[in-house]
Amino acid sequence: MNVPTYKTIHILGLGNLGKLTAHYLAASKSAPVTLLLHRPEQVGQWDEAGRSITLTTNGHSHIESSFQYEKTFESDPGNASQIHHLIVATKTYATAEALRPLRTRLNADSTILFLQNGMGTVDEVTSSLFTTPSVRPHYYTGIVTHDERGSLTPSLTRAASPKYLLQHLCKAPGLSTSEESEEAILPIQLQKLAINAVINPLTTIFDCFNGQLFDHPRRLALSRLLSEISLVISNVFASPMREKSDCEVMSNFSIPILEQIVLEAANQTAENISSMRQDMLNGRRTEIDHINGYIVEQGAQFGVDCSMNQMMIQLINEKRKLADAEIPEIFSGAKRD
Repeated sequence: MNVPTYKTIHILGLGNLGKLTAHYLAASKSAPVTLLLHRPEQVGQWDEAGRSITLTTNGHSHIESSFQYEKTFESDPGNASQIHHLIVATKTYATAEALRPLRTRLNADSTILFLQNGMGTVDEVTSSLFTTPSVRPHYYTGIVTHDERGSLTPSLTRAASPKYLLQHLCKAPGLSTSEESEEAILPIQLQKLAINAVINPLTTIFDCFNGQLFDHPRRLALSRLLSEISLVISNVFASPMREKSDCEVMSNFSIPILEQIVLEAANQTAENISSMRQDMLNGRRTEIDHINGYIVEQGAQFGVDCSMNQMMIQLINEKRKLADAEIPEIFSGAKRD
């Protein structure tokens, strides 16, 4: 029996987060799930995996195979069905191009959930693919914390968004999804950005596990990064573009509190390899431009010197690895030629 397309949830991006979301949605049996393969090599990888997704928790493997899939790189958009509910979990830098073949299948009756690291992707997608507000899909942005609890919110692009996608995410018990207001989610979003902007690049250039990040003298690099990030985020909340300034929220982004938050995140994932370090080790492009690059862009708007974050971008793009002995000289001043 054919399932109506308006009930199907499509997922674009099969990294860890995309697979995790797809697995939990399919396991809940609440809605059909279709995976969108946007690169030719993904087809072979999907076949090698037995066209299934395996999730291992507490030593037990759970296999889910109740998926449909499409090859978006070779399909004819004119003959393809409309996409009503889309979760985007691609790498930030690949999002706009991965969505381009789907543009004619998305319209004002569609909902897109962006579930990614970094920030700035939604603006890129809007400016390059959906410039006309009247036919633009509804947007959600999502955050996944370290305990894999999802926190979703409608963006300000549209005042009212369809609830179908959110309802089915909430039915997936492994995701523990909740809906938050824009005001409530922005601090969470920026807090995660701050964590990623420290742990990801520093573990990559020091070539260390997350839990080794606070060993002396790496603390110096961390402090220099956090001083810029704290100032940028404080300016975001104090911006006249916001309806009101929230002094209590701003205080949560002071350097001491941010350092404690980053420390807790690193300790919770002490034996993990950060996503950016994984990308570097596997010869893949990193998401540095949508993490520290976003901090630099926001800093430029507020007149905040972000030369430390700019240096992180340069070091990552140069694929530099630093020894502890180099830290005092390099991080005593942020500007590099």
